Amino acid sequence: MFTHKRYMGKFAKSATLIAASSVLFVAAAQAADVPGSPMVLTAYYNGAGGTSLTTGKYDAALKEIRNDRSSSSIAYSAKTNNLCVAYAVTRQLTEAKSACDAAVKAAKYDRISAQRYSPGSARENSYVALAYANRAVVHMMSKDSASAKKDLARARSLAPTADFVSRNLAAIQSTRSTIAQLEVAPSR
Repeated sequence: MFTHKRYMGKFAKSATLIAASSVLFVAAAQAADVPGSPMVLTAYYNGAGGTSLTTGKYDAALKEIRNDRSSSSIAYSAKTNNLCVAYAVTRQLTEAKSACDAAVKAAKYDRISAQRYSPGSARENSYVALAYANRAVVHMMSKDSASAKKDLARARSLAPTADFVSRNLAAIQSTRSTIAQLEVAPSR
């Protein structure tokens, strides 16, 4: 099982995403120029490059992830997810999209494999939701809100109480309401 740390300026414990784990969030709103609530990216703290991501050493994280030769499917899933996050925070959006697609695919594969042993496992659903939520942030950074909303809807269906899903949904709703306010003409 991979653990996560939550990061929004300081370390804090998150609500239980996965039993006995904590979550790392890297604020993406400033990088994405998204007004309102910050969107968050979620990385595996003990996955390849995770420690460097938590300390803001994104180039080092990218190097660690690229050099990682882990062979298990779970380690690969964490690695592709962390690669998605590292590319996103360094604004390499083309690479981030590819890495996020790979992370979704790897997490889905892990969920299918795990369902042989424990059907309907919330933990595996959370891993897939995490990959979808990260890809949604990258879509928002790329100004593709339709794809972002679709990925967040899928993430919410898999992990309806996950903090990273609710934060990103709130950020998108905040963005929508901010845009709507800008379109309203002042009364005379």
